[in-house]
Amino acid sequence: MKFDFFETGTGPALLFLPGSFSTHAAWRAVQNELNGEYRMITTSLPGYGGTPEIRGDKTNNMELVTDFVAEVVARIEEPVHLIGHSYGGMNAYAATLCGKVNPKSIVTFEGNPIFSKHPAKPFAWTQSVRNTMREFEEAVITGNANAAGIVIDFWSHSGMFQSMPAQVADYCRSKVQTNLWDWRHASSFTPEFSAYERLDMPCTVVRGELCNQAMRDVSDEIVANAQSAVLHIEPNAGHFLISTHPKACATVIDGHMRLYEANFSNF
Repeated sequence: MKFDFFETGTGPALLFLPGSFSTHAAWRAVQNELNGEYRMITTSLPGYGGTPEIRGDKTNNMELVTDFVAEVVARIEEPVHLIGHSYGGMNAYAATLCGKVNPKSIVTFEGNPIFSKHPAKPFAWTQSVRNTMREFEEAVITGNANAAGIVIDFWSHSGMFQSMPAQVADYCRSKVQTNLWDWRHASSFTPEFSAYERLDMPCTVVRGELCNQAMRDVSDEIVANAQSAVLHIEPNAGHFLISTHPKACATVIDGHMRLYEANFSNF
């Protein structure tokens, strides 16, 4: 399969997975702020950038995307550290929990496997997420020009989409069908949070201080269940923190890698 594959530098291999409505370029500002020496690999998820769409209306499970992540990892030809934002972070967790990849460590920035389940404590926002997904799907099907805003405002705040530069908003409008497939496939990834106990590698779970309640709860559950996970809350940051706070995000990655090299590199 053809896909975006860009690499630079030498050192431990870091694979950067962008989120929805993004390409490999989403990580450029963060990578420019990194102080460590790394082999940095970036890709675009299916349907974005130079990576072709591999899904369609008749597919509705995560296997196609987790297989894609595994294919990118295989091309790197050495063990990797997975770094993901938003839907890219969810794919990092999904590919690992499904056994498609075995990363040395994981760092996620607002990684959002929001359809994971807590059997004893249903979240108050679960129905709201389902309603948002239905509203977005209807808007895409009917050709609503502001359909992308339903998703972007959900993860950020009301009015976020309208405040975006026109070029960025137009790009998001052009990718609403791709984003709808992201949502449909994400909704099929429904492990119980206890399954995250299988994450035996170091994990740094990053969320913004200004994130929504779903992101708060999911982040807490991942940290509570994964074997070696820590939570970092970035002050004054929201869902798009890799764009708004690139230096701070780079500092988190550098710190994660220093701790990994000090404590886990011989395992």
